[in-house]
Amino acid sequence: MQKQLNKLIWRRHRRLFGLIGGLSLLVALSNVVVVLHTLSNENNVHELVSNKINQWQIYDTNEFSAYSFWLYFAFWMLGFVLMNTDLKDNFNQFLFSSGFTRRRVYWTKLGMGLGAAIAVAVLTIAFQCGIFWVSLPASVGFHLAWPGLLTSWASGLAGSIGFFAICWFAALIIGQTGALAITVIGFSLSLTGVINIVESIFGKTGMGLSSTQFSWLWAGISLVAALILFVWGAYLYPRLSLEHNGEYLLFPGLKVPVYIVFVVYVTFLNAWNAADGTSAVIAFLVSVAFGYFWLWRPSIMEKWHERRSRG
Repeated sequence: MQKQLNKLIWRRHRRLFGLIGGLSLLVALSNVVVVLHTLSNENNVHELVSNKINQWQIYDTNEFSAYSFWLYFAFWMLGFVLMNTDLKDNFNQFLFSSGFTRRRVYWTKLGMGLGAAIAVAVLTIAFQCGIFWVSLPASVGFHLAWPGLLTSWASGLAGSIGFFAICWFAALIIGQTGALAITVIGFSLSLTGVINIVESIFGKTGMGLSSTQFSWLWAGISLVAALILFVWGAYLYPRLSLEHNGEYLLFPGLKVPVYIVFVVYVTFLNAWNAADGTSAVIAFLVSVAFGYFWLWRPSIMEKWHERRSRG
């Protein structure tokens, strides 16, 4: 049964895995070509990778990044598409009716998706380093070291898994593709503000952290958050009701918690950066009104779609 389930999920998503992998290799090649073009116009002898690669610190420069920022986006896309497409194309319903338990389907799909994302990261990093190794001008040295590489890979992979988990969980509970995209894009972008707030809090408490220490802190938070979302998703997935497909939330019981979290989150972000209390109050009122109409009142397009279906 497990082998059959693996084959079904693999056949279903192998093109997606190949597409994301191909895009990652293409982006890596483009970045390398840009760097090589810049280096070809320089005549001075130097090392592409500085001695900082020998330190147990995250290594990232304009010329060479041990862990490409693109990989965060690759994990983000895989988490988003894997769960959302299975819902929209009724693949979930097919698996449920094929005799597989929902819990087994969930963990198999998660394991395969996360494994594919990690495989894409490994191939992309190997491809990038390989192209540099064979294509650099003779005047440019290319020497790597395990401390900087392992540190960069561990931190980058932890953050990537966090982004994967966010999109994976959001796609599990949100039944509208457009609304899902807006939600995860907005939340992902807002994390920049959260990072700044956390840094500010540590600074004000006298516990200032270096960039490397903060990166490790954020990596740890990402892994813990991912674990929570994966386990929570395993709890919700067996209770997934296909009758709510097309609604914003597939689990009506989450309306109140999501509403409260949304209002508190938006208000807190704006209140922290606000110059006065008026801005915080406005942010609170706007988030309360927007969240109410977003969760409890069908939009004009939804009403139009219902009338069109009836007609």
